[in-house]
Amino acid sequence: MHVVWYTALSIDGRIAGAGDDMAFLDMVDGSGEERDFEDFIAGVDALLLGGGTLRWLHAQGHDLPHRGIPVWLLSHDEALAARAAAADPDGTPVTRAEGDVAAVLDDIAAAGHERVWIAGGGNVAGQALAADRIDEVVLTVAPTVLGAGPSVFDHPALELRRFALAECREYGRGSVRVRWRRDRSRPLSGL
Repeated sequence: MHVVWYTALSIDGRIAGAGDDMAFLDMVDGSGEERDFEDFIAGVDALLLGGGTLRWLHAQGHDLPHRGIPVWLLSHDEALAARAAAADPDGTPVTRAEGDVAAVLDDIAAAGHERVWIAGGGNVAGQALAADRIDEVVLTVAPTVLGAGPSVFDHPALELRRFALAECREYGRGSVRVRWRRDRSRPLSGL
């Protein structure tokens, strides 16, 4: 199974500002990139996200990160999972899970899924990276500095991981798209 962390962030590595403010996304001018997300999501067959991300989506008037793709919600909040499941009961299955992200990813693989999008947030991505379960990182870097807020890998103790650059280009006007693939081919010693 292939796990992708696909998100936007500021130059200083924040996926949101203080108080989970996402206004910086207005700085990402995706002119000419309209098919980018559609092409990405077409290759995804499961989503994994945390409760904080789903609560933020709800506060913005959205019910799910994407309809029609099975969602695994990493949260202790049963009411939040029920609200998500009720949003599209016939087309988007929602599975609430707790605990170890690696075990949840194993469950997603056991269900037959091949390409998982970590749809947020930095805490879930950090846990997945700590478990060495992220295969690809796709970042859109906005031309701004936030100074505070959750980081792209919001985890207290990450081990060294090697990634190989797969893409680096201007994205729209003023932003940058960077894509790395996990490089497990060489030992990490002697960098």
